[in-house]
Amino acid sequence: MYLKTLTLFGFGQFHDRTFDLERGLNVLVGPNEAGKSTLTQFITAILFGFPTKKHPELRYEPLDGSRFGGAITFVQDATQYQVTRVDGPRGGTVTLRNLTLDLELPASQLAKLLAPVDAQLFQNVYALNEMRLGRVFQASKQDLTTHLQHVGAVGSDDWLVQAKRLDQRAEEAYKPQGRKPLLNDLLRQHQDLQAKLDKANTAYQTYWQLLQDQATAKHRQAALRKQLATHRQTVTHWTQLQQQWPTFQHWQALGTARQQPTTGFTQADATELERLQNQLTASQATAKTNQSRLKDLQAHAQLPALFQQYLKVSEQVDPLFDQVPAVTAQAQERTRLTETVQELTQRSTAIEQQVANANGQMPRPFSLATTQELKQQQADLQLANQKRRRLQQELNRLNDQYQQAQPTRQQRNPLADKQLGWLAAGLLVLVGAMFLPGTLFKLVGAALGIAVGYYGVFIVDGETPASRELQGLTADIRDVQAQLREGGQRIDALTNRIDAIGEAHGLDHLPHEQWFGAQAAIGEWERLTQQLQATHSQLTALQATLDQFQQAVTAALPQLAGQSVTSQTTQLRQLQTTQQRLVAQNGELAGLTDRIQQDHTAVARAQQAVRTFLQTRNVADTAAFYQRYQQIQNQDNVTAQRQALATQLGTTLADLQALPDQATLDQHVTTAQQAQQTTQQQLDATTTQLATLSGQLEHLTASGTQTALRQRLANLETQMRTVTQGWLTDRLTSRWISATLVAASGDRLPRIVDRASEYYAQLTENRYTKLELTSETLRVQRADGTWLPVGQLSRGTAEQLDLAMKLAFAVVMQAQAAMPLVIDDGLVNFDARRRQAAYALLLTLSQHLQIILLTADPVAAQAAAGKHVVRLTTQEGD
Repeated sequence: MYLKTLTLFGFGQFHDRTFDLERGLNVLVGPNEAGKSTLTQFITAILFGFPTKKHPELRYEPLDGSRFGGAITFVQDATQYQVTRVDGPRGGTVTLRNLTLDLELPASQLAKLLAPVDAQLFQNVYALNEMRLGRVFQASKQDLTTHLQHVGAVGSDDWLVQAKRLDQRAEEAYKPQGRKPLLNDLLRQHQDLQAKLDKANTAYQTYWQLLQDQATAKHRQAALRKQLATHRQTVTHWTQLQQQWPTFQHWQALGTARQQPTTGFTQADATELERLQNQLTASQATAKTNQSRLKDLQAHAQLPALFQQYLKVSEQVDPLFDQVPAVTAQAQERTRLTETVQELTQRSTAIEQQVANANGQMPRPFSLATTQELKQQQADLQLANQKRRRLQQELNRLNDQYQQAQPTRQQRNPLADKQLGWLAAGLLVLVGAMFLPGTLFKLVGAALGIAVGYYGVFIVDGETPASRELQGLTADIRDVQAQLREGGQRIDALTNRIDAIGEAHGLDHLPHEQWFGAQAAIGEWERLTQQLQATHSQLTALQATLDQFQQAVTAALPQLAGQSVTSQTTQLRQLQTTQQRLVAQNGELAGLTDRIQQDHTAVARAQQAVRTFLQTRNVADTAAFYQRYQQIQNQDNVTAQRQALATQLGTTLADLQALPDQATLDQHVTTAQQAQQTTQQQLDATTTQLATLSGQLEHLTASGTQTALRQRLANLETQMRTVTQGWLTDRLTSRWISATLVAASGDRLPRIVDRASEYYAQLTENRYTKLELTSETLRVQRADGTWLPVGQLSRGTAEQLDLAMKLAFAVVMQAQAAMPLVIDDGLVNFDARRRQAAYALLLTLSQHLQIILLTADPVAAQAAAGKHVVRLTTQEGD
């Protein structure tokens, strides 16, 4: 396994920094505070977890507040992994990915990939610094054996934990110099019990005689207690009879009462009479209620005048009752529509005041084509006006130039007057040549005449330069004036077209600039007009329906003419309610008459039933019945009371009946109490004797009797054997686990020692050639054969010994734990020559291990020429 990339999100002074590493030797050189220890702690924290917040100096939280954590990419068994750890509970939140397969793995897989190396073994062996190398003075064979046990066999960590647990349990049972462990306490108890037993043996004879006396007294005490219990039962029996004698006398008195017959006067008969009376009372109350209701109905039979009119035209009015709910809703809808019409009218009127012309007519909206055309016409008009202003400026400029040039006009050219003469001379020569003999002379004469005329017309200029400038300005002025006339015609045409569009749409009374702004108001006005028309239509339809309903109501009930729809519907509801009430009253009157007749019949029948009930029992009225019934109830109560008393007396009733009188009972109670008192006195004397004997025995055996002491001693020895067996089992099992793990390491310990001797010789330039592990410490052999314990070595030489041991461990155990070596300024106590020897050794071992050397020594970079070297500065974190 080797580390490939270190990515620090935020750790100590570093943030957003990446370090690339290679197989073999990697040297990171930098001065103090360049971040070497930070990188060492970063590797440990990302692989094995952040320290808790109880140790902030070990957490290296970022100084700039950036995200705490980082990532390490490492290669193991030709597979590339990336572990990311950020701040979180239980050592940080871990993310593990298999970059070769692009697969995310569970965080628990990280420990399996790093096994058998854990944080403790990594810090003790693979992460080296000057402080840890200094621990060589406390090193021993057991320390190296413990490291070997971590990686000596599969699952050795679990066995080591078990062995540690067994050792702790064994120490809780016994410690050679301890006081609190259980077995130590049992040993002290055993010593105390043995001393007490020896003391008890000296008073054995007296103790035995006292034991015999005590046994005799205890036997006599037991017999007396039985007698006392018998006497107490006798006293209790006669005392209970004495206490129940008044109850017995009451029972005898109740037995002399005369019995009367109970037929016809039972509880069921009384219940039946009460039922008949309740039925009679209910029938009378119902008859009274119905009579009162009949009077009320007769009193409310008078009807209002409108209802009497309704009765005459009920066939016309009854259909209107069904229309009342709908008409009410229509009246409410009419009110809502009226309010809507008012609102729409106000909004449309406001728009008309803003946009309509003097005649009150609203303009028509632009179509899309008209809008586009108007925009184009206005744009063209704007361009034409701009061109006209530009031409007008140009004309003004030309006029100014013309005014300035006119006073400087010069005289005409003197040759200008001869122009016509030259032309006439040329014509004469041309005509004269025509009369010359010979063609050649004619041609020469003609050419000469043409040349003379050409000179007169084209060569001789009749004007001065000033006149030519005025002619140019005049031509330019005329040209600009022509363009102005053409532009004015264009502007007039565009203005006329725009005015025509505005006039066609009724916008001629508004400025051109407001036409487009008025389009939104025109559209809103048309929408409001449409809504207003629709609302008017709905309102007209509703009003027609309501007018038809009012006409029907007025035709049937003239008294309601001229009233509003709401008033008419309210009157119709009252008529309908009165009609329904009268219909119900008519049915109720008929029913009341029948019920009153039935009530009279029920009252007569109930009265007859009561009379029959009383006659069959020979009593005049209900009062006489209840008087006779109460007498029988009292008789039943006496019988029940006598039976309750007999139940209360129970089995003692027969014993009480056997006694002639109360005096005899009192004599039996006195005799029993005297016998109980005599036995109690004998028992008290025996108990006092036992107390005396017990005090004497306790004095002789203050630490216990021989038998009790021997039993306690035997029990204690049994407990001691059990605890000792458990202690031996735990201790031997722990030793067996340790021996087994050492055996699993095979011959690695001798190989590590041999390899460490070889490395130590190289580091010390063969001043020390061999080392040996003892059970307590290390010792080394000098080249002259002298053996020295590690305590006699200088600090630098001792640290070289520890470096050799840990390098040897890493090399020999590479097959089981292929971890990189991280050395953080661990060679500061080496002199220059031994540092060179250490660099050479690390360079050699880097062929088999990945070594990350963090140092402030610039010589390390020279010694690692050709290897991966990274230079750190104090601004690395910036």
